[in-house]
Amino acid sequence: MVAAEMPSNASLAELLSARARRTPPDRLVVDVVGGLAVAITAAWARPGTWVVWTAAGACLAMYGLWAFAEVSLLPRAWPEKIAHESMWQAVRGTAAVLGVGAFVVLLLAALGVALGPLTS
Repeated sequence: MVAAEMPSNASLAELLSARARRTPPDRLVVDVVGGLAVAITAAWARPGTWVVWTAAGACLAMYGLWAFAEVSLLPRAWPEKIAHESMWQAVRGTAAVLGVGAFVVLLLAALGVALGPLTS
């Protein structure tokens, strides 16, 4: 497991980065496509908890996209260059911001569902 190999004071970003480096690319494709499918389907069908499902799908898709960019930006041997490095950095930053935003929406929506309607 990745967590067992990391130091005890590793941050969440370090844990996610280590996991992204060890995840096969086909699994990342499943994360992106599956997350987008869940998010789009929930937004289109609008079940009772559609915000929770849409945010969860978006969070998963953004993790997969961020992990692709993270793996693409891994250091390489000297003569080899990273193709489109600035584009991958932009994708990584955008996916990180959108993923954190989706996670915050997921937490707040799940809290709203758990609390139910509030009456005064």
